[in-house]
Amino acid sequence: MSDTITIKKPFDAHVHLRRGAVLRAVTHYTAERFSKAIVMPNTEPPIDTLDAAIEYKNEVLAAPGVGSFEPLMTLYLTKNLTPDEIARAAVGSDGTKIYGVKYYPYGATTNSQWGYKDILEAKETLSEMEKAGVPLLLHGEVHLNEHGKEEDPYDGEKLFIGDVLPRLLEQFPSLKVSLEHMSSATECDFIEKNGEEGRLVATVTPTHLMYDRTQAFAGGYHTLYHMKPLVKRSEDKERVRDIATKGLPFVSAGTDSAPHPEGKKFSSCCVFGAFNSPAAVELYAQVFEEMNALDNLETFLSLNGPKFYGVEPSEETVTLEKKDWQLAEPVVTEENVKLWPMFTGETLHWHLTQ
Repeated sequence: MSDTITIKKPFDAHVHLRRGAVLRAVTHYTAERFSKAIVMPNTEPPIDTLDAAIEYKNEVLAAPGVGSFEPLMTLYLTKNLTPDEIARAAVGSDGTKIYGVKYYPYGATTNSQWGYKDILEAKETLSEMEKAGVPLLLHGEVHLNEHGKEEDPYDGEKLFIGDVLPRLLEQFPSLKVSLEHMSSATECDFIEKNGEEGRLVATVTPTHLMYDRTQAFAGGYHTLYHMKPLVKRSEDKERVRDIATKGLPFVSAGTDSAPHPEGKKFSSCCVFGAFNSPAAVELYAQVFEEMNALDNLETFLSLNGPKFYGVEPSEETVTLEKKDWQLAEPVVTEENVKLWPMFTGETLHWHLTQ
């Protein structure tokens, strides 16, 4: 096996860049590794208008080290997001259009307080999205049941796949759908059977490829990969690794990199979100090597995502070198806030060289 890999510069189909000082501290890590990224809208306040998305995009482009990186903007599926705004956002303004609308179940994860409890309540907005060709990006979990009671967080995806997603696909047969951050065998089975290029796709994070819940509660830095959806059993992890590395045209990389301040991440009830962008491509390469699937790495990282979103793959390339290294220190913002990557203290086996 060669000690280097050169591939088209990857595409991140799911990243959180935050705002302000955190954004300025972390964006260059994504820009170094990815040509484009689908930027999530669950900031505070949420991004649920085209004007807000344009403002946010300009903030991203003003961050240090952005270079040729292109942020592709999304809207948050709140009750304030109207069909008229979808129609406007699909056309775009000032060189910015919207590439997707993200659904967060109410109360399920970071800044999800503006989401619908039941996505099918948003039928008029979903209908306009279907008409305009704007993809729906799903955080596919049931958090609250019909009685307003919280479901077991380890069952949230299974409940969504078993009930909500089939009804959604039936009611909106032409709606483009991306099932984000697959973490369970149930999801993988559904996507492998029903996935369709350009219609129903899925993304996979480095976190769910690398960890299971025994590791997540093993102490030390375990809170760094506490995220939603939760990492699950080892058999779920193995199923996610299997589907990600097969070279399927409807499965792609979405890091879900999500930085949080040290004080929140190491609290007694730590926040959801795993910050992985400082080595996201390297982590994917490590897993694909372990699965003897490096031949499929470029398809997963660089080709499938652009195809779904209707953009061209990058003409740039990146090279990875087989080389052990560690990151032992946090990223520190200009306000002296520490942001710890999820792989802190671990030995990684691939290193980005250019």
